Amino acid sequence: PILKGQFGQGFYAAQTYRDEPKNRRVQIGWLQAPSPGMSFNQAMSLPQTLSLRTTFDGIRLVREPIEELKELRAKSHLFRSFDMKAGDANPLSKVDAELLELRADFEPGESGSVEFDLRGVKISYEAKTETLFVNDHRVSAPLQKGHLRLIAYLDRTSIEVFACDGLVYAPLPAIPNSANRNAGVSAGGGSVKFHSLEVYELRSAWDLQLR
Repeated sequence: PILKGQFGQGFYAAQTYRDEPKNRRVQIGWLQAPSPGMSFNQAMSLPQTLSLRTTFDGIRLVREPIEELKELRAKSHLFRSFDMKAGDANPLSKVDAELLELRADFEPGESGSVEFDLRGVKISYEAKTETLFVNDHRVSAPLQKGHLRLIAYLDRTSIEVFACDGLVYAPLPAIPNSANRNAGVSAGGGSVKFHSLEVYELRSAWDLQLR
């Protein structure tokens, strides 16, 4: 049977690189992400490592963003071990950035839900159906031992989401509102336990190349 791992939109013509200095298999794909008013058309995906992992369902391919992307981090907002319920204050209220990286590890319980807002782009998770939503796009994302571990990168024309320890990858076109540089997280349906929540304000990769 065909086993999917890529559950987004507009991702195709992927290429992989081998024999790189760290002996990884690195993949980059093409993203059909409209880029109005910009001096380019569409974009390449984030570089990501490909590896095999043994799961309860057998051997599966996992995708993870390459570790070198950490060099883009300019400012961090880090939180450890806290519970959140509906109506609690937004811990990400001080975020002010154009480019964002989100990393979260949480246990939503049987009926909990979590919603992240990255400059108006919504990422939400519904525990009852084990469904991940990116704006109006939905993806099956089973909990891993009760946890959902989530990574998301918001760029100027796209968002790339990695979930379920790399078993789920969802790249999607997304153009945030230029006047919105905020981030937020909220919970519903009962208390949600966060083991970690990290948001990084990122530099442009173009600026990094020129340093």
